[in-house]
Amino acid sequence: MDTHLNTKRILIFLAFAFGIPWAAALAISQTSVMENNPVQAVTLANYIFISTPALANVATRLITREGWGHLWLRPNFRRGWRFYLAVWLLPLLAVIVGGTIFYLLFPQSFDPNLGEVRKLIASSPSAAANPWMGMLFITIQVMILAVPINSVLSIGEEFGWRAYLLPKLMERFAGAERASASAEDPAYGGGLNAAGARKAALLVGVVHGVWHWPLFFLGAMYGFPYPNLLLYLIFTCSLSVLLSWGTLRSGSVWPASVGHGAVNATAGLAGYLLKGPANLLLGPLPTGLIGGMGYIILALVLLFNRRAFAGEKEARLERVRAVVGA
Repeated sequence: MDTHLNTKRILIFLAFAFGIPWAAALAISQTSVMENNPVQAVTLANYIFISTPALANVATRLITREGWGHLWLRPNFRRGWRFYLAVWLLPLLAVIVGGTIFYLLFPQSFDPNLGEVRKLIASSPSAAANPWMGMLFITIQVMILAVPINSVLSIGEEFGWRAYLLPKLMERFAGAERASASAEDPAYGGGLNAAGARKAALLVGVVHGVWHWPLFFLGAMYGFPYPNLLLYLIFTCSLSVLLSWGTLRSGSVWPASVGHGAVNATAGLAGYLLKGPANLLLGPLPTGLIGGMGYIILALVLLFNRRAFAGEKEARLERVRAVVGA
């Protein structure tokens, strides 16, 4: 592997992925649209943001003449369907765990009457009479309808972060010892080792989190311009571990897109049980430190599982060792 060329490609990718949306955010912040219609301005900025990682992937390949191999666009559904299912369901489980921990620690914030849910289902008197059934219906609707829609929108980010930056960082960590096997193979050769995959996943999470920062200053995410930016990185790193795991074990970027869509679709569910304003730093939303405990626990389980980030060949070797007691 040409380490210098690999580094050059990473830097070019980051220049496009950061330069275009950050410049756009700065320009939008100085326009009259931001002053007169901030929602429209933030929406415009968000659409620019979510499309640029994919654009950065394409632009970097063109500039460095990398070609179009190893795009990670092959669905591999037949052999990777378990990972599609996992990244679709695990974000909901993470939200439930994080929300439960938050409301156990702050019971005064829990609304047993589900006032927010009643507002959402007020047009259906029969449903409003049983808000818990209404909450269940909202959750099912989110999982069946909102997740696919958000998954399609998320490919603009994931085609950059997980389909390009992640394997490039893994190559960088692997250095000259990287195996020559295809990076798109779920086995990924064993050369892209588990330790390198973990490091790359966490670093992509940091990059992804910092990349979002201009949206905070536009007021798009927490609802006020100066959130705890470092706290947000904990969430994006935890998220990156899950999405990177789904990508590497399936050999496809599509599970990451599905998982990203599930994260975005389910993020607000715990907030429907809230009495009063949300604690922006603690929860119950998963971007809070306590509300995000489900994602943190999930990430730790994957990081400390010796087989989670192992290539298929490595995983088989681990199973043999476990059987023979080696």
